Amino acid sequence: MKMPDKVNPYQSVITKTDFGTLTTLAVENGVSAHGSISFSEKTLLANYVYHKNGTYQLVYTIIDTDGSEESFAENDGILPTLFLSPDQENYVSFVPYHPDKESEISVPVFNRENNELPKGNRPFTGKFIGTANQFSIFYDIDLWSETKPDKMLSIEFKNEAIKKKHNIKVALPRNNKIFVKNNEIHLLANDNNVWLHRQIDELGNLMRERIIHAGKEWFWEILSLSFDENSYILCEENGKISVEVISPDLQCTSADIADIQNEFFNTWQPVRIAENTFVTHFNGEFGNGWFTIKDDKLLELFYSKDEKGYKNLMTNEVLQMDKENLIIANITKTVENKYAVIFYPLADRETKNKELLILNREIQ
Repeated sequence: MKMPDKVNPYQSVITKTDFGTLTTLAVENGVSAHGSISFSEKTLLANYVYHKNGTYQLVYTIIDTDGSEESFAENDGILPTLFLSPDQENYVSFVPYHPDKESEISVPVFNRENNELPKGNRPFTGKFIGTANQFSIFYDIDLWSETKPDKMLSIEFKNEAIKKKHNIKVALPRNNKIFVKNNEIHLLANDNNVWLHRQIDELGNLMRERIIHAGKEWFWEILSLSFDENSYILCEENGKISVEVISPDLQCTSADIADIQNEFFNTWQPVRIAENTFVTHFNGEFGNGWFTIKDDKLLELFYSKDEKGYKNLMTNEVLQMDKENLIIANITKTVENKYAVIFYPLADRETKNKELLILNREIQ
């Protein structure tokens, strides 16, 4: 297969701040973010970069922790999903152009010179979660159905190459959160006013399960989940953020960590940046932000409400930004206790966004 060509689509500006290194990537005609992932202690972005005539090209951009960037253009592909193989090599699934059908292929992002063009599959719309044994795990929930079961895609590897893709319907209940660690796949769902914790294998077979009578009726995200160690579950109600701590013998305690006075609208899968340390981003009626939690202790909480930028509510320090109404596209781990936040300015319907901002930050 053809390797991506090196390109230079951006004007890049690097700014050192008290909060980390901020990189601004600007283009002439438009850019949109389509995912990011860790890449050899750096950040790998997948973006569409637009041409003057309205067409666009899929561009992979590597940002190091000092803010420097280099970019490579995909020869023929859209709808990228970045993921890691069990050997932690960077892969991408995308749809090559075909006049009659939409078929997805999965290939290494860079090391593909000796690869033949693989056979395509029906696109999987879920998100990459992590790796377990010789499988890369993806998960998808149908937000428009109250009855359809969740779906899991397990891409099986053998001899450092893709062997087979397994599409799995996960047994009810639906609307699970998923957590992968130490080659174990855990699910957590609200089920008849209790929490159902299940461990499944890479093909969806149930291995063990338990019912948790938690102190909270609802939860937002899994910080960590285990049958054998303490589990930490992120909760929020009316702006009061808490962590439900569940012991292996099912003792539950609630740790209140912050009150932002505004409820969450959405949260995203927490990103592990160190042992038991996770970064989660959220949005609500009055803005968005992110926070870092270690076990049940809050380390930082950035919120955009009433700011042109983000205030750390623990210190009242403000990260000033030139742009207003920033959207958080993604957060990725770089090295231990370091992460990158990818932003883009909210644009109106008549114009395309022309900038991406990447903040590389370290937890002290």
